[in-house]
Amino acid sequence: MLKINIYIDKNSKEKLYFQIYNCLKKQILSGDIKVGMKLPSIRQVAIKLNINQNTVIQSYNLLEEKGLIKKISGKGCFVQEFCEFKIEEKEIPLIESFKYGQFLKSEKINFSNGTPCSEYFPIKEYQIFFNDIIKEYGGEIFEYQSVQGVDSLRYLLSEEFEKEDIFVKKENLQITSGTQQALDIIIKLFSKETKPTVALSDPTYPNALNIFKGWCNIKTLDIKKDGWDLDEFEEILKEEKIDFIYECINFQNPTGVMWSLEKRKKLLKLSEKYNFYIVEDDSFSDFYYYGEKPKSLKSLDKIGKEKVIYIKTYSKILMPGIGLAVMAIPENLIQRVLLIKYGLDTTTSGINQKILEKFIITNKLSHHLEKLRYEFGKKQKLCLTLLEKMKNLQVMHKPTGGFFIWIKLSDEIDGEKFYLKCKSEGVALLPGTLFYKDKRDVCKIRLSFISPTLEEIKIGLEILEKMLFFCMMENSKKSSY
Repeated sequence: MLKINIYIDKNSKEKLYFQIYNCLKKQILSGDIKVGMKLPSIRQVAIKLNINQNTVIQSYNLLEEKGLIKKISGKGCFVQEFCEFKIEEKEIPLIESFKYGQFLKSEKINFSNGTPCSEYFPIKEYQIFFNDIIKEYGGEIFEYQSVQGVDSLRYLLSEEFEKEDIFVKKENLQITSGTQQALDIIIKLFSKETKPTVALSDPTYPNALNIFKGWCNIKTLDIKKDGWDLDEFEEILKEEKIDFIYECINFQNPTGVMWSLEKRKKLLKLSEKYNFYIVEDDSFSDFYYYGEKPKSLKSLDKIGKEKVIYIKTYSKILMPGIGLAVMAIPENLIQRVLLIKYGLDTTTSGINQKILEKFIITNKLSHHLEKLRYEFGKKQKLCLTLLEKMKNLQVMHKPTGGFFIWIKLSDEIDGEKFYLKCKSEGVALLPGTLFYKDKRDVCKIRLSFISPTLEEIKIGLEILEKMLFFCMMENSKKSSY
């Protein structure tokens, strides 16, 4: 039996369970407690330290959350191999998509890429604006800018947002180096002695899921055709504290779902009643292909009692390399956000901020968006038309915007095998497992239609249909044995 080597200070302000956790964590990581060793029982530790067993349970639960130990029912708790850099098997397709997802190659029909390809980048306009700004500002534009962002851009964005019923002062806008950095700020904003709890959709944006894992307790809710079941969510709120939720209200990634107005209003009422914040990732509302642009949740937020932290990216509209997003922050949180941003990096590209400003002032941004909506709308329509004719799959939600179509395969098809067969035929997809907190729903795939040409879409979906048939035939042969 492993000798107990735990020291606690009952007069310390640090909670006892956290002291036990840190003590054992240090010994495990240093190798003093070896992989495979069994930890003392909860009862033994409680007796030895003269503390409540629930305190020990908390510390062991935290060790398990961090991947340091594994509980085996009826046997106890064992130290397991720890690797900070280990990735889950289900995440491999995402890593692979990074390899070819951002660069189209002739041998790949790319239904995995979530960012417009380079043929849609407004390079000529960017170059003109770049040269104009260099002439105007010289080397000064490459100096450190305000940590909050260029003042003139924030003023311009506050005016642009007002056109969409988002009323926010420039003092409450924070420019970031993209959505990923905005989410890093969110995590640090809500971090405290214990992990904050975030509620999000199942399925959801995998990069957000990967950022939140390890730093937050994650609560998931199934997403319906018009948003969450908010009665179900309120039952959760009655039982536990939710610090914030993360959601893409318009054209959610990966499902393409758009929340109903009724559910948006109810979600805001719940945020007031149970005192949590809503992080709205508004990456796709500009990409609507029918009717008018959908309103943001932020546009319904009560002025002076804001509960929505709004994130809008310009990387998907212009080009990924511009690396710009903006956060609209409630008044009571902005100073903390500024401090966190300064800790992450002291500035965001000044020249790219001024270039974005030029795109907006000259109306080049709105013209560029019109072109993208026209092109992507044709692609979405073609995809939906062809998919709806296919057997052995179902389009889960028929989107009217965004970049993605969420597809359910026949239950008789192994989704992972289907993904691999399509890959071998030169068709890149992302399997559904990637978008869930837990490994499940292997019979779903996300199809992004923005990168391939119309001709590539036709060829790619023909291959997809053949692979569906092949997988069904293979399954029927196995069933006959």
